Amino acid sequence: MPVPRPSEPLLKLLRDALQKRGLSTSELAARTSLDRGELKRKLSGAEDLSVDQFIALANALELQKELAGLVGMEEEPEPIRGPAVHTLRTASAAAVVEPPPPGPDPLANPAEELFKGGFAWGLDMMVHFDAKQLGGSGVPESVLRKFPDVLPIRFDPRFHRHNAPKYFEDGVTVFLSFDAKRECSFPWAAFRAVNFTIPADAVAPPPPPEPPAPPPRPVLRLVRDE
Repeated sequence: MPVPRPSEPLLKLLRDALQKRGLSTSELAARTSLDRGELKRKLSGAEDLSVDQFIALANALELQKELAGLVGMEEEPEPIRGPAVHTLRTASAAAVVEPPPPGPDPLANPAEELFKGGFAWGLDMMVHFDAKQLGGSGVPESVLRKFPDVLPIRFDPRFHRHNAPKYFEDGVTVFLSFDAKRECSFPWAAFRAVNFTIPADAVAPPPPPEPPAPPPRPVLRLVRDE
């Protein structure tokens, strides 16, 4: 079992703030000097995050208040500037941060999430692959010669069950019919576009409003004369 990184609480604070504020990794990268791919690797813990980079991300996400609780400061901190983060006193208790709203994970693999979603929703998908990365994939060479740059493949929902996708960390395998039924492998890095056709009946119409209640009918009451 991997040992958790000591910096994981800080990375989680950044990831939660990113999702809570509704920012994409592209937007956050534009606010800092980080490349989008580099940013995703650092936020996931795959690469080390320097102190300067953490400061830049914390400022971009406006995390001064959350960091005050995280480091146990008693007063509202000034905006983080340069080495000031080195003087922060570490506290044993983590900050209480509101959970991020539900929604897609901005650090997830978009190719994997979209492809899985198409099968889960039973949608007609047109997927474009970088054909130069498909050597030895199981796709016939005659097909790759016909589409030397971008290979389009349609995944008809009627045949999703026969496609039988198997998901792996680096890609997916599916059964496709060319000259014969073949099991083909597609690395996630080869995905270039995933387009859905959404049927008209995919979204249920809102229920009709309830008719207004009829006005109360007059009631005749008999009173006995004493």
